[in-house]
Amino acid sequence: MPPTPKTKKSAGTAPSAKPGLKKTYKQKYQASEKRNKDLLFSLPVGVYRTTPEGKIVAANPALIRMLGYKNEKALRDVNVKDLYVRKSDRDTHFKRLEKSRTYFNEFELRRKDGKTIWGRDYPRAIKGKDGSILFCDGILVDIGSEIKSGEKLKTTMEKLKRIQREREAMIKKLREASTTDELTGLYNRRGFFNIAHEYIALAARRKTKMFLLYMDMDGLKQTNDTFGHHMGDQAILQLSKFIKQTFRTSDIKGRMGGDEFAVFPIDSSLDGVETALARLQKSLDEFNTGSDKPFRLSVSAGMAFFDPDHPATIEDLLMRADKLMYERKRSKNGFG
Repeated sequence: MPPTPKTKKSAGTAPSAKPGLKKTYKQKYQASEKRNKDLLFSLPVGVYRTTPEGKIVAANPALIRMLGYKNEKALRDVNVKDLYVRKSDRDTHFKRLEKSRTYFNEFELRRKDGKTIWGRDYPRAIKGKDGSILFCDGILVDIGSEIKSGEKLKTTMEKLKRIQREREAMIKKLREASTTDELTGLYNRRGFFNIAHEYIALAARRKTKMFLLYMDMDGLKQTNDTFGHHMGDQAILQLSKFIKQTFRTSDIKGRMGGDEFAVFPIDSSLDGVETALARLQKSLDEFNTGSDKPFRLSVSAGMAFFDPDHPATIEDLLMRADKLMYERKRSKNGFG
């Protein structure tokens, strides 16, 4: 049998597409667009598209809520330029986009209810072939909570600093209270010893000669018994005033007990100490002559010498001066 002749294909006839292929591409495109739209609408930040003239082309729900509008149509009716609290921010916005396609900026926007929010904007310029901006796509984040947190942190830090300053001031007062005699303002026994120890050590290193005065107030018990302790306090205050006036600010001056005082003149010679004692005696004499107070002021004093070649402690010096002071007091030839 002769072979069956093959059927010739018509010239120019293209092979037919597989059924449903075009439909499948369209469905994939639509599904992709839907995914993009769903993502856009589910983002917790504001997403938008605007024109250079200020028309809002698109906005997601987060942006609509952020700006206080009911729906996208209501927001689209607003020119974006009117949302800026400072109109110059919008001009700056586009000037930067003309030079760079992307950047970020922060500015203040006004909501529909009149309240303002701080937004951080991440825009992107969509440009035409001629380089002009067609659209501005962007993401807007409400950073008001960040600013509030920053302000809260700043306030908290300032409060902590204030508390720290108050604490330091309180510590200083407590230290002063622990080293200062409450009645006279002179060093108390503890304060006198603390600072005198440092100067003794310094004098030993520098090979400096120093003198220590120890004074006992005469007749305080009699003043207290006769006129009362209030008047005795007045006598102590008056004597401490003369001590402050007589000796230099740099000299260490302390009230060591009820009626006992000590002075540690810094970098003073024997002549200088004796001159100071003479001034103190003169002040006491003038007070006793001209005062209308019912008490007289008198002190007995002893002086100890610090020799850097044979150093002694402040306790040793006080014992020596105290011994000399009582010897003079008993012999009635003491100072005062």
